[in-house]
Amino acid sequence: MEQIEMMTMEELHLREQAHDLHSIDKKELMTNFAFENRMVQGADEQGKYVIKEPSQMYDFKKMRKQITGEIAQDEVKVNHLKELSERAKKAREEALKELRKGGN
Repeated sequence: MEQIEMMTMEELHLREQAHDLHSIDKKELMTNFAFENRMVQGADEQGKYVIKEPSQMYDFKKMRKQITGEIAQDEVKVNHLKELSERAKKAREEALKELRKGGN
């Protein structure tokens, strides 16, 4: 009788990530096929394409980052930069107020 090996939760999570990434790769491939097909077929009444890049249909980089957790890291960085920007704006406003007080 064969022994069944159990996966750890980490291994299961990695397997799920791999499956999701593979699914995105398939979608990207199909999208690129559709894009190439559209390029040889035609355009709107004015001769212009509505979609100029395959990435306009799907943001594959963002989808991959969501699966791997990188997007969460990017969001943390963006939020930190926004907070710093807001602090700088407030400091600038306070400095301008102080300058106006000293000038009168």
